[in-house]
Amino acid sequence: MEKNETALVRCESYEREEVEERVARAFELAGGPDSVVHDGESVYVKVNALVPTAPEKAVTTHPEVLRAVVGQLQRVTDRVTIGDSPGGPSTRAILKRFYDRTGFSAVAAETGAELDFDTTVTRVGLPEGKMLKSFPICGAAAAADRLVSVSKFKTHMFMNISGAVKNLFGVVPGMNKFTYHSRFSRDLDFADFLVDAALAARPDFHVVDAVAGMDGDGPRVGDPVEMGIIAAGTDPFALDLLMMKLIGHDPRSNRPLAAAIDRGLCPSSADELDVLGEDPAGLAVEGFRLPAKKDVGQRVPGFLMDRFGSMLSLRPKPSRERCTGCRKCAEVCPGNAISMEAGIAVVDMAGCIRCYCCHELCEHDAIDLERPLLMRLIRIDSG
Repeated sequence: MEKNETALVRCESYEREEVEERVARAFELAGGPDSVVHDGESVYVKVNALVPTAPEKAVTTHPEVLRAVVGQLQRVTDRVTIGDSPGGPSTRAILKRFYDRTGFSAVAAETGAELDFDTTVTRVGLPEGKMLKSFPICGAAAAADRLVSVSKFKTHMFMNISGAVKNLFGVVPGMNKFTYHSRFSRDLDFADFLVDAALAARPDFHVVDAVAGMDGDGPRVGDPVEMGIIAAGTDPFALDLLMMKLIGHDPRSNRPLAAAIDRGLCPSSADELDVLGEDPAGLAVEGFRLPAKKDVGQRVPGFLMDRFGSMLSLRPKPSRERCTGCRKCAEVCPGNAISMEAGIAVVDMAGCIRCYCCHELCEHDAIDLERPLLMRLIRIDSG
């Protein structure tokens, strides 16, 4: 495909026959699977396995979309590996739990694809990087001849949107993620870092699973929303730009996409894209909601947010009723702002960098997001 070309198809359910047909159509529009991979080459299929949860939650890549993508690639090569590096410690047992709960293990068993249990790390240079000039990349992803990303389209509390670009953060090994969250704690800096990560991953092809997406306070506890969309292409920035058009939001409200536009990696308007397949107007999604934490930020001038952002941002607050004392939030907190007291998580707001990793990765839904008084007053005043 040419740069700025995207494939767009309608897919209204996760019924296997429909998904296989629609994914095949997306590959056909993009030039066919043999334009993505050549005979005998190895392919790493990077999924979104944020937390070990059932597919109907719309948190992770749906296994039927993954199965269809693997099927297309296996028309050309039998060397297909499925994998991700979710945030946190990475061991074979931990990865197996993620793969089992998300349905990825079943896809591997039925298709003959491999699952990635390799926890080695490869360093990849990125001379053109803005925030980093080299990246740690998961060993199996770096070693593969081709990288195909199958992302889940959803909201994200820190970046607003998780799509084709954000999904590539998953090739950065689990525990390294929190180092970079801490190092690039401003959302604009982290957005540029994600652009660098996407470039360092050197992806060959992308499929966006937006048959059902997520809006509201994603990427884990937002609300599933029917979208009926499969999008595909070679350019993750163009795909994210198309998706922003479909949900009716300013492209710049997708933080990584805004960074890519500023760096000249992407047009500023979806009108400059060449969309193959469906007419975008026929797949527009009405009423798609961005995370609530951005409501105030979009009304308040940037210089005030820089100065008073902590007073205008949601605050993570562990629930005494739901916290199990598992310590996962403390382990993953980039700011080391969470400790355990009497078996319950406690957040030191002085150290909190508002990345919301704790809220994102708690499997027990035990981290609530509390509005500070000033944020509530502005919302009331705005009607």
